Amino acid sequence: MTAPLTLPESERVADWPRISATLRADGTGSITVNGTERPCVADNVTALRTGMIAHVALIAARLRRPVRLVVTEDTDTWTLAVRPEGIVQLVDDDGTIPPATGLSVHEGPCRSCRHVQPVTATSCSQCGIERPHSVEAGPRETYQRRRRSTPTEHVPLPPRPRRAAKAATTPLPPLPPRRRRPTLTLTFDAQPSVTVTGGAAIGRNPASVGGRTPVAIASPGRLLSRTHVLVDVDEHGRIIVTDADSANGVELATTPAVQLTPGVPSVIAAGTTLLLGDVYCTVNAE
Repeated sequence: MTAPLTLPESERVADWPRISATLRADGTGSITVNGTERPCVADNVTALRTGMIAHVALIAARLRRPVRLVVTEDTDTWTLAVRPEGIVQLVDDDGTIPPATGLSVHEGPCRSCRHVQPVTATSCSQCGIERPHSVEAGPRETYQRRRRSTPTEHVPLPPRPRRAAKAATTPLPPLPPRRRRPTLTLTFDAQPSVTVTGGAAIGRNPASVGGRTPVAIASPGRLLSRTHVLVDVDEHGRIIVTDADSANGVELATTPAVQLTPGVPSVIAAGTTLLLGDVYCTVNAE
């Protein structure tokens, strides 16, 4: 007897981290990750869009799952899903995406030599420049210094890929039960531990970024930024750390030590110690 055909199931895209992007026709815009906004600029809107997708693909690779991206361009807004391998899909109204079978990895030209390569490339295969699709503007960098004056034609987002209709007898898989996010315990080397429910914004005088609990700590050498690092726990109990564009960076005190990329969430193991300028912080979740 022939086995019944099993249709591939859709995959639900989590709404965390919260990532949104704004694009303008002149090649300027911004990308916001969990409440932290970074200005972006490129030669044209197409390169800007590719660079933003590359940035989100890096986050997806760190989290090992598709990540939701809300894009606003002119008066239109799209909700996209960016997979770790660099495939971009439109998110359905029910928050799911179909299997990526047959879809291609998003590509774009290098910001230096214009050689076309996938958005997941960490360095250009032709000129060797790191992060060949980067569009994030530095703290002292202006839009004019990064842009070229040549106008380009507006290129719309890719259309929704066609796929076979789902059989009426194959319902969507039920959503997993929502879990309470664990409590964070932050242990410092020079002051008492702190316990917070939900996310924490740590620094000398931190802001409540995205509704996180501000945790102010002393910095003897004043190497800690006002808002230095963001620490969260997702619905699966994973601890996620984001360098909030700090002046002296966030380093994992592991062997070997790992420097985090500013603005890019990274999953860490419970019990990992962070070096925040001149302060050590060990993170646990319960």
